[in-house]
Amino acid sequence: MEFITFGCKVNQYETQLLKENFPYIDIMPDNVCVINSCCVTNKVEKEVKTVIRKKLKKGKNVWLTGCFVNEEKIKLLFPSIKIFNKFEFCKKVRIIKSFNNHTRGFVKIEDGCENNCSYCIIPLVRGKVKSRDEEEIIDEIEKLAENGYKEIVLTGIDLGAYGKDNGKKITTLIEKISQVKDLKRIRLSSIEAVYINETLIDFLSSLDIFCPHFHIPLQSGSDKILRLMKRNYNLSQYLKKIEVIKEKIRNVTFTTDIIVGFPGEEEDDFKQTCKAIGEINFLKVHIFPFSPREGTKAYFMGNKVDYKVKKEREKVLSYSVKKEREKVMKKFLFSSLSVLFEKKEENLWTGYSENYIPFSVISDEDIKNEIVKVIGKEIRNDKIYGII
Repeated sequence: MEFITFGCKVNQYETQLLKENFPYIDIMPDNVCVINSCCVTNKVEKEVKTVIRKKLKKGKNVWLTGCFVNEEKIKLLFPSIKIFNKFEFCKKVRIIKSFNNHTRGFVKIEDGCENNCSYCIIPLVRGKVKSRDEEEIIDEIEKLAENGYKEIVLTGIDLGAYGKDNGKKITTLIEKISQVKDLKRIRLSSIEAVYINETLIDFLSSLDIFCPHFHIPLQSGSDKILRLMKRNYNLSQYLKKIEVIKEKIRNVTFTTDIIVGFPGEEEDDFKQTCKAIGEINFLKVHIFPFSPREGTKAYFMGNKVDYKVKKEREKVLSYSVKKEREKVMKKFLFSSLSVLFEKKEENLWTGYSENYIPFSVISDEDIKNEIVKVIGKEIRNDKIYGII
């Protein structure tokens, strides 16, 4: 039985939930292919359709689940595939004990989003915020730690909204997680700027187990575009939060998401985004050319940006981002960082430092799933090469 996952870390977590708990998985035919889909952009939706066609051509029995499940549309395109609701399944089966082919374990602490950004279809697909029970989360993390997982990545569709529906606090949850035996690292996945305040920053800075890396979606450096996107911050507020984090958390790095070519984005708006990228010094930026999603407010907006202009802006921004990434990585050359090694490629072991910098070292010892102190020597192929 084959599983294919598209999209975010939450989808990756839910695929693992399916793998461990899928009914009758041991007696399912070998030719079954379960595709856990995503619909966040037109591009990924096309990729899902392409994979479905390839698998059907190979005679696979395709089962489709996930965010891209418009049953009527799918059945017209692919009459032979089976559609099932993973969301109902995940409500009934809630615990994983491993994370196949990963040294880091992803743990979903909440589902749903109520931000309703004008470009995003996910609130319509995932619904309102639903926080998982604290004890259930701790139980799952304890089982993962018992099975050798040293790093846990807390994930959610709107991670910082944890507790909105049940009155719990994410800081209380993280404090309890930090007490789990044999757990060495806690990492946050994407968290919106609105949830970041001095209380949270002070709390995280006090935890030795916290990985000093934040993925905070920016989306645009233009206040005009942020308003059109229905984002709940302006650039000044975002920059202030970055500044406070830098002041209080040693060796911290930042990654983000940017949408280029949003309706109404003029050249000056794009330049403001490029300027913001330079000011913040992101380690990595996920760049998305605007993709109109039916059912969102942005789908009906005028002042659409020409496709060629979007692609050119994506190219310009990618070049700028690459330079900023090198600047960030250079700051950590010749200093010691702790790296969790994941795999061996030829004679090189590769892994990530606590602040999410990719490292490679030569070692004759088996250091998979080991956290090792490494000194960086040079930057090549988008990673730091160092010595133990």
